[in-house]
Amino acid sequence: MTVFEIVVEPNVRRRRGRRALSGKKRVAALFRVWHGVRDLIDEAEQLGDGELVHFLSVTQLMVEEKAAALTPGAAVFDTTDTSLPN
Repeated sequence: MTVFEIVVEPNVRRRRGRRALSGKKRVAALFRVWHGVRDLIDEAEQLGDGELVHFLSVTQLMVEEKAAALTPGAAVFDTTDTSLPN
């Protein structure tokens, strides 16, 4: 009878502590997320999935609100076409 032994070594690779992004970088990251969600909405519309379109539209609004909250007094999405139906 042969006995197999499995040895699990601890992960020696450590991640560096992640720093919080600055305000401008956070808004830029949210803007990239917003564009990604918009692309997903386009794909969901092509699939004809109204429920998914609605869910993603709500997500898009939440990202817009978060970006607007991070930049008080600035018009974050004024130059962008946000006329996508929700």
